[in-house]
Amino acid sequence: MPPSYRGGTEEYAYQLVRSYAAGRPVHVVTTSVRWTGDAHALDIGAATLERIPGRELFERPVVFGPRAAGRLRAAIARSSVVQLHMPFPWVERRVTAWARRAGVPSVLTYHMDAEFGDTASLRSRVVTGAYRAVSAEAALDRCTVVVSNSQGYARASPVLSRHLDKVRVIYQGIDVARMRRPAEGAEAVPPRSDGVARVVFVGRLVGYKGLPDLLAAVASLGRRGRRAELLIGGRGPELGRLQALAGSLGLDGAVRFLGFVPDAAVGGLYASADVVACPSVSLLESTPITLQEAMAFGTPVVGTTLPGTEETVPDDGRRGRLVAPHDPEALGRALEELIDAGRPAGPAPGRSWDDTARDYLALFDELVRRPGAG
Repeated sequence: MPPSYRGGTEEYAYQLVRSYAAGRPVHVVTTSVRWTGDAHALDIGAATLERIPGRELFERPVVFGPRAAGRLRAAIARSSVVQLHMPFPWVERRVTAWARRAGVPSVLTYHMDAEFGDTASLRSRVVTGAYRAVSAEAALDRCTVVVSNSQGYARASPVLSRHLDKVRVIYQGIDVARMRRPAEGAEAVPPRSDGVARVVFVGRLVGYKGLPDLLAAVASLGRRGRRAELLIGGRGPELGRLQALAGSLGLDGAVRFLGFVPDAAVGGLYASADVVACPSVSLLESTPITLQEAMAFGTPVVGTTLPGTEETVPDDGRRGRLVAPHDPEALGRALEELIDAGRPAGPAPGRSWDDTARDYLALFDELVRRPGAG
């Protein structure tokens, strides 16, 4: 997606682009899908941006037509290295094939095992299976290197685990400074109420984030006499269902849906929380960046025992706690434990996006120097 769309993959991609462009020429090829020219677009620094025609299919950008394909192929031929962020349906298999023919190293960053539509439906399972077999597997076969956010995720992924010989692990970064900048919208952090513990979630409102479990966990706190509120920051297709579920659980006064939270308010929201939670339930989530960000603000976090989270979040009862996915009671107990323990002595040391970019640039330089490259 273009930088006017603020998803997790886009945050990752454009943070790297900005860092790369500080010292290297960088050309970004993206689609016109969800391009708005928004004033709040992600910063791409000194990079150049080219938008090619595309359409949206199952909430993913897809490039159509010979003219758009020709522009993409020409951009690859002019490159020293190509980095592509998966999933990019049908495009990734062509990009890696064109890069190989042009003698250009290709690096795929594998963000998640894509699923298309409602996973309970036969149609969705057929489309997902076809995508993985025809596009994802072909791209992974042809690429030079594939990057994963964690070794655990790479081993657990039903797709990526078949290509471990190509996997490099590069941990993602966070941008604490951006979340501390005073700006319009910082007042979006609601004031605290005396005697009420605060649990915060920030992210897209989608099924794999496990928000129904989080709502049920907060309801369990109430049943045990714990006064708590849940602030949910973000937008997404699950909003209506989550609002209805909150009502059915008797949480109307305890849950607030904040909608989009501006960058300037995110850090304040983390800092105001007793606990930040992201109880992801599937491998569609590789590593929740919100948990890394919250720990950098000194706030304890609760995640689930998915491979990427296990590799990056401590389960020590002070900075963090991990529970099994789909276990609201255990999630509620973990929230209560961290609320009772209080905030850690200080923020956890954070890894910056510049650190991540340096790792990528070292990889790119290595690939360019390989015999036969270029």
